[in-house]
Amino acid sequence: MKKIIFSLAAITIALSSQAQLLWKVSGGDTKGDSYLFGTHHIAPVSMIESTAGLTDAINSVATVYGEIDMSVMASPETQQIAMKYSMAPADSTLSKVLTAEQLDSVNTVLAKYTGGMLTVAQLEAVKPVVVDTQLGMFQSMTAFPEFTGQEQLDLAIQERARQAGKAVKGLETLEQQLDLLMGGSLAEQAKSLMKSIRRDDKSADDAKALAEAYKIGDLTAMERLFNDPEAGMSPEVAKKLMYDRNDNWMAQLRNILPAENVLVVTGVGHFIGEHGLIEQLRNAGYTVTPIK
Repeated sequence: MKKIIFSLAAITIALSSQAQLLWKVSGGDTKGDSYLFGTHHIAPVSMIESTAGLTDAINSVATVYGEIDMSVMASPETQQIAMKYSMAPADSTLSKVLTAEQLDSVNTVLAKYTGGMLTVAQLEAVKPVVVDTQLGMFQSMTAFPEFTGQEQLDLAIQERARQAGKAVKGLETLEQQLDLLMGGSLAEQAKSLMKSIRRDDKSADDAKALAEAYKIGDLTAMERLFNDPEAGMSPEVAKKLMYDRNDNWMAQLRNILPAENVLVVTGVGHFIGEHGLIEQLRNAGYTVTPIK
């Protein structure tokens, strides 16, 4: 998912290894202890074992909520939905929204990561955001060399929950997520892609710094990277991709937490700042504490 783009204000909890990736939600009208776990979508599944308390949290709750229920990803219907959102209109394919010089620049960066195995010609029919997303994944994979496409952290947590007899649900549907990530102006998508191409070396360095911060659960360091005006989102995009989604998920949690104890697994950026889930839960009267 696009460059792990997440944002906002300061959190002042002392750090210890993994302490700020897994949080307990208690008090208020909760039905027992619930938990939040923040993922990095390119992090290896070994994070499950290396995060103290996560396996116990999976085993102790009734339901695991992800951003989406990832079990739907393999269905033919899902593939059709993904295709619908990823393909550009015939009059707006890559060679029509990018100049020849821009296409050469994209090819150069793709070759850096794939040795020429992936080219813009092969991606001609997709929207610019798809290329941008793929580039972000390549950058992140340099920071997590142990990551494999066959093992994805969010999916692995959901699979372990099912193996433990837990229900698994999504806070939003795949179609809602794809509309958020791949909808919008193709001109703006092309502009964002070329910004990513221009700052590829810096973005790769940022991805490595983010990976190191994630491995030790350093939300403060992650926040600094998310808030970088060059690397981060515009306020309008942040509202669409982050804040509005957090508000929607929080509205659901106000009904979920009194009914059952749950583990909520989302991208770690959704925890950060005054709009993040941690502060929203605290403001709603819940006690949210890091698991150490």
